[in-house]
Amino acid sequence: MKVIKSINNNISHCVDSNGREVVAFGKGIGFFRPDEDIPLDRINRTFYNVKDTDYGVLRNIPTILINTAIYITDYVAEELNVNYPSSMALILADHLDFAITRKDKNIYLEQPILMDISQLYPEEMRVALESLRIIQKMTGETLPRREAGTLALHFVSDRIETRQKPRIDITAITEDCTRIIERELNTTIDRTSFNYNRFVTHLDYLIRRLETKEQIESQNRELYDQIRKMYPESFSCATRLKEFIHRKTEYEVNDEEVLYLAVHINRMISRI
Repeated sequence: MKVIKSINNNISHCVDSNGREVVAFGKGIGFFRPDEDIPLDRINRTFYNVKDTDYGVLRNIPTILINTAIYITDYVAEELNVNYPSSMALILADHLDFAITRKDKNIYLEQPILMDISQLYPEEMRVALESLRIIQKMTGETLPRREAGTLALHFVSDRIETRQKPRIDITAITEDCTRIIERELNTTIDRTSFNYNRFVTHLDYLIRRLETKEQIESQNRELYDQIRKMYPESFSCATRLKEFIHRKTEYEVNDEEVLYLAVHINRMISRI
């Protein structure tokens, strides 16, 4: 592994034997000079497809957080039996660094609703809660429980898809649903926003659940009626999406799924 440049004491920008650029992580490898070869037994982890603009961020992330992120990534991949890109650990380390900084400064951002995430992705939520315990054990930092929701979304959205692809064109349905929302509510949705990405992820998994007949069911009629009264426009729009999805897929979307669609729609149009 030949060094291109050092990023910090433990991280170097290198080129591998196949000529591919890679970020290498290992204790003290940053002291190797450009064009020197780093022995492979000195390298703990390699990360491909890291952007040049991310090097400045990596330089300032504590080594303990990178080690913790690597451990969590391996743990989650094994528990969920999924694959993640090599850059996942760096993405997670950056997230942890930011989360700890916010905690230390008493800055609390709105996090995904834990009930929402627990219902949609129970396994991801389970390993996210365990990840908080791992973080505390390895770093001594205790992050608030609400951070588990954001971690769970990372575990969902960053995985490399290995399951059989659905027969339904989810991308087309997502775009059509977005246009229906914009037309019905006379608004323009920011397709780069966090709330829109959450909606897209939710819709993706909704279609997959429809195909596998695994819709969310809680029999919580009181919550259903409460959301319908609190967000009448969003609820009406969610009902339109239910009708559209039924026409496109012949699958029937149940009341519980309509409830979650309404919540996601309201978040988008409220700019929350």
